Amino acid sequence: MTAANAARQWAKGRANRRAVARFAAFWTALQRVGDVLAEAEKLAKNAEDSSWWKQRNTRHWSVASADEVRSALRICRGSLRILSRSAKRFEPELIHREWKR
Repeated sequence: MTAANAARQWAKGRANRRAVARFAAFWTALQRVGDVLAEAEKLAKNAEDSSWWKQRNTRHWSVASADEVRSALRICRGSLRILSRSAKRFEPELIHREWKR
């Protein structure tokens, strides 16, 4: 094996490790978002409707109702599932292409 060939192999291995590490970091971030959404769903499940607060403070800001929060969480959870499935499906391609744009 020539020196140039060895250098190419070394660079390819380094790039592959970097791509695997990037995907692992991406996957960990997705898992953390899922954990936060699960925690928010627990809190929203036990939340009371804040209509009394809305009636008192309508001039300054608006507060989402418990139902609005729950529906937003359902939408976020669905989007996260779609993104996770797509990430797993494209994992080999993302690693192979080294996350090129």
